[in-house]
Amino acid sequence: MAAAVLCGSLTGCGSLEQLTSSSKPLVGAEKSTTPSASPSASASAVAVPVRASGQLDTGSVTHRVKQGDFSVQLTYWTSDNAKLYTAETAKTINVATHIEDADSAHRVIVTTFEVTQDDGTKRDVLKTDSGKFDVTPPFPYNTVVTPAAATAGATELTLTVRLELLVETAAKSNQFYRSTALDTLTLPLLTNGATR
Repeated sequence: MAAAVLCGSLTGCGSLEQLTSSSKPLVGAEKSTTPSASPSASASAVAVPVRASGQLDTGSVTHRVKQGDFSVQLTYWTSDNAKLYTAETAKTINVATHIEDADSAHRVIVTTFEVTQDDGTKRDVLKTDSGKFDVTPPFPYNTVVTPAAATAGATELTLTVRLELLVETAAKSNQFYRSTALDTLTLPLLTNGATR
């Protein structure tokens, strides 16, 4: 009787069975769930380093450096598979330079062609070619660069090309002004465990 009175005073209680049954949850009551402590199959996935794509991955790349009224065009190419370059790999890179957007009446002369390599730890002058190299259109300047081994563990090698130019101020004047063109070529390197 007390249970019936109690049930009558409780709102939402429809019967004595709902109040007294301990083997079933009350209607509308949420089940309590305890998460199972089963170990995850991939508890600690190890990230594999991925080599960044590089400018020479297709075998060649062309850069254009604006120099006032004209441009210096540099084409880099290699017969190596640049995707396999590591710090220790031998690398051979061809460089061809010519002048664009200029007439052939104003002489252009390369006095210095210099390549510096930087692997993030050490920086070295790789090649210096000094002289008077006429690159008045349509003549090019061509050379081959062989980067030295990089520091072990380096992830990229940056080549900086510096061209010191003498540009004739007026046709046949034999008077020149100096212009410096700078360009960079970045070579990603494979490290231990890296994928291409």
